[in-house]
Amino acid sequence: MASERYVRPPLLAREAPAAWVAVWRFRLLALVALAVLVLLAVVAVRQLTGATAQDPGLNALRDLLAPLR
Repeated sequence: MASERYVRPPLLAREAPAAWVAVWRFRLLALVALAVLVLLAVVAVRQLTGATAQDPGLNALRDLLAPLR
């Protein structure tokens, strides 16, 4: 029966990373995620309402609601 042996990890002397780096990394990623969500919401609204560059109206929404009348 083979016994397990503890292997000590190598010790590297280095300073801990600054906390402000992690804070700004989180803020940057949160801003990027928020920008992506806003962009997806704008694209979704434009698709649902039929608002394109040529016709910024609500034709698609009217067509979607037509069977309900």
